[in-house]
Amino acid sequence: MPSLRELQLDVMAALLDGAAERATQSIVASGVAASRRLEVYANTARTNFIGSLTSSYPVITRLVGEPYFRQCAREFHGLQPSRCGDLQPAGTLFADYLAQRHRDGEYRYLGEVARLEWLCQETLLAAEHAPLDVARLARVPATAYDDLRFRLHPSVRLFASEFPCLRIWQVNTGGAAGGQAEPEVVDLATGPDRLLLARRDGQLTFHRLSRGEERFLQALRAGERFGAAVEMGSSGGSGEQFGGEQFGEAQRDGAQPGKGRLGGVERGTATDGDFDAGAVLQRCVLARVIVDFQ
Repeated sequence: MPSLRELQLDVMAALLDGAAERATQSIVASGVAASRRLEVYANTARTNFIGSLTSSYPVITRLVGEPYFRQCAREFHGLQPSRCGDLQPAGTLFADYLAQRHRDGEYRYLGEVARLEWLCQETLLAAEHAPLDVARLARVPATAYDDLRFRLHPSVRLFASEFPCLRIWQVNTGGAAGGQAEPEVVDLATGPDRLLLARRDGQLTFHRLSRGEERFLQALRAGERFGAAVEMGSSGGSGEQFGGEQFGEAQRDGAQPGKGRLGGVERGTATDGDFDAGAVLQRCVLARVIVDFQ
């Protein structure tokens, strides 16, 4: 007689891998064959997994079409089955799966868009935090700033891609398509994107970043001192300001992959400029991106 743990492992192998022989030996048929009972549970597990993945990646589903998405979801389920009773994290590695599946050719953007879509979900589900105590910061002597370590809001995520993923996301969520059934076509050559995602008053917000701002925020997120973060930002500060913007809120407006159409992008004139640490810090505080320091 197998132990409870052995039985659980046998049932899991039957549900995920189809290896039902050992598990069926310990299941009473009771009018329904043991293999049939396991098949019912296996089908339910797959259906729930695919449903969770579809809920997490509606933009990818729209881009590739539901039949192809379900095909990928079934394959991904076999490679990365859920090990948790909560299916919400089930899609954590799905962007990596798509990136590997389409690592060459015209559909390379899918993994990048999926990565942005997952970060959107993480941003919306992250913990809350009170705004920065500006009065406390004002009491810090200017000579001590270099040694401060600033903390970003728990919802903040940084994203960079060679593709215009934000625009693709916008036009496939109604954010910029005006509810049209067929969004405009996006030129993939209009990337790259450098973005900061954050949650403000329960809403998802996007900020476009220059190269210097991205490096500065990456350093802060890694726990670097303010002085070191400024050096990082300054070393990458000269570069494009996407869409003519600096740090500020961006507007949220058998199947074959890529059947969903991509929406159109308008790009402003890129500008160059030096990285201004004081101005960036001020904008981060006002946007509630920086919420604490030590």
